Amino acid sequence: MKKEEMRCLLKLDSSIDITKIEEEKGEINIHVKSKKKKVRCPYCNNFSDKIHDYLKPSKVNYLKTSEQHTNLIVYKRRFECKVCNKSFTEDLGLTNKNQSVSLKLKQLILKDCLNRDKTIKQISIDNKVSETTVRAIFLEAMKNYPDEVKNLPEVISLDEVSTYTEEGVYSVILNDPIHRVTLDILPSRRKEALLKYFSKVNNRASVKAVICDLYKTYYEVVKICFPNAIFVADPFHYISYVSKGLDKIRIRLVHEYENDKKSKNYKIVKNRFNTGLLLKSFNETKVERKKREELEERYNKGLTKKKPVDKYNDYWYSKIKVKINNKMVEIYRIDRLNEILGVDKDLQVAYTLKEEFLRIVYNVKYENAKEEIQNWIKKCKDSKIPEMIEASKTIENWLDPIVNSFLDERYSNGFTEANNNIIDKIVDRSFGYKNFKFFRLRALAILHQSYSSDRKVFSKKDKKR
Repeated sequence: MKKEEMRCLLKLDSSIDITKIEEEKGEINIHVKSKKKKVRCPYCNNFSDKIHDYLKPSKVNYLKTSEQHTNLIVYKRRFECKVCNKSFTEDLGLTNKNQSVSLKLKQLILKDCLNRDKTIKQISIDNKVSETTVRAIFLEAMKNYPDEVKNLPEVISLDEVSTYTEEGVYSVILNDPIHRVTLDILPSRRKEALLKYFSKVNNRASVKAVICDLYKTYYEVVKICFPNAIFVADPFHYISYVSKGLDKIRIRLVHEYENDKKSKNYKIVKNRFNTGLLLKSFNETKVERKKREELEERYNKGLTKKKPVDKYNDYWYSKIKVKINNKMVEIYRIDRLNEILGVDKDLQVAYTLKEEFLRIVYNVKYENAKEEIQNWIKKCKDSKIPEMIEASKTIENWLDPIVNSFLDERYSNGFTEANNNIIDKIVDRSFGYKNFKFFRLRALAILHQSYSSDRKVFSKKDKKR
């Protein structure tokens, strides 16, 4: 390859001359030097052409070329200024002072650090540098990132995520769910650690709502640190208590019929697909309703040929294949659901209570929410089903925070849960992080990049999963 072609391939400045190209042990060594006859003195800013001496050639780690690792053998000169009589070494603009990693390779390493599918070890192998160097480059780039948030938005959300760092098993992710921005990752979910962190916030009085799961420590911290904020229970978490109550009844029935595993009832309550039907709701969620209304509007205007989905008819009255008497038979989903509910009266009553609760969550306004939920709690207690009574007691204990979630449909930890999913993948693929500081900075960098203008959060590999 000609020297000029190599210069274009490596994107070297025109002021740099390639003197020799060598190839050995799967690496390319390119000898370079400066073409400039005059350089500017860094002390007095005057030009000088007086060469004091020549330095020993230094080896600089550069980008890959044609899938081969490339090193630059740099020849530098030391000049003497005629004005201030000070000596200085010329700068070719390839590296920072006293470093052997090129600036272009640093940019590539930083780009790789934003890829959550790559571990630090993999980045170091790909770029032929040590893991320590990768961490040092990343920490240098993030050195001006603040250690904590000084000002919070009016609405924030909190949730723990498993990280297993030196600070503890759980870290806490702090978000702005309205504007979908990750604010910070806190080292621990312990009460003392949370109080210490939020005590440094300047505008605690301006926070109006804090969205969390039903964790007592969060509730206590919110009451102490945010005097004007309401505590909002995340809908996903309190709905899950009711769904788990229904599933506990199914599990109880599995144990009751366990002695006769060939019986029809055992197979029905044990089947995993049937469990999904049992937990599936007839009620349309707010997100589903909004999406359907948008599709209906586009369909009515003739902007799309796709007909909006009628959840009740298109889902529950679509056919599925099930095995009956060793033969695959097509039946309607609604018939299979009725068959499941026919196994036990408690299961049927609990399913009705679950659907009633979801109807309240998805359709009732804030003004009527408290009364509707209290009536639902009374129905659970009247049913005398232990599992549903237990679920209703949890709902009753957290009634006010649950009612607060009806104030605004945006009050949800959905964005936080999505971030938790990303963090889990970062931790899993790297087999954990001991250093919390490094983990925090890398996770925040990845999250900020993931939720940028392109909105591409998940890789193709994750979508296939």
